Amino acid sequence: MKKLILSASIFFFCASLLGQKTTENFTKSIEKSHSKEMFLSQKYISYEIDIKFGGKDYMTGTIIQETGGGKIKILKKDGSIILFDGESVYGKGIVEKGESGARFDIFTWSYFLSLPYKLNDKGTIWSDFSKHKWGKEQLETGKLSFQSGTGDAPDDWYVIYKNDKNKLVGAAYIVSFGKGKKEAEKEPHAIKYNNFTDVKGISFATDWTFHMWNLKEGYTTLIGEVKLNNISFLKSADFSVPEGSKKIEAPKF
Repeated sequence: MKKLILSASIFFFCASLLGQKTTENFTKSIEKSHSKEMFLSQKYISYEIDIKFGGKDYMTGTIIQETGGGKIKILKKDGSIILFDGESVYGKGIVEKGESGARFDIFTWSYFLSLPYKLNDKGTIWSDFSKHKWGKEQLETGKLSFQSGTGDAPDDWYVIYKNDKNKLVGAAYIVSFGKGKKEAEKEPHAIKYNNFTDVKGISFATDWTFHMWNLKEGYTTLIGEVKLNNISFLKSADFSVPEGSKKIEAPKF
């Protein structure tokens, strides 16, 4: 009996080590391809963003964020402002019905920009490494989920796709924010990263397309598009709470 317990313990220990190694190989190769160290050596990044969904304008403005995470600011073309000062979210000029989407916007678009550098954040869980269809290719994938209490939507998950050059070229995902995991899993989406360009030796996709998605086919019907322009790094940025802004609390589900 003791031998069986010892053998089982050794098996699970080895399986754990193998899982850690697989995770490390998958994530570290992406981080290297996207020059993570160079990216994090910069203080702030700024970029213009133009978002369309369903053929309609969703948001146009400028996003400024800390490269290492934390503070984020969106300056919308309509004059409204959304700010995350590292602790709380604030909105200025946000109409009442738009407040629920302000937290979504401040965290979602900045996350998609930073995704290659967020793969080993605190609270990340990796599993299901395999190969799956992405367009005409079969690409390596890994499933990213999160520990309870991570961010506004810890029930979200991603299936990360990388190509043979270890570039993160897409991700399937669910948006449980405001509707819960069960409902979100009925309609998973995918982001496809296109048209990479270098800024100070760091590669960024300037054209993101959004699609319906399933694991068998990969990305399918086009549902949205994001254009990035004027990507630049900044040495300083103002993240003070704008006068007249309103604190926007996290949702309670």
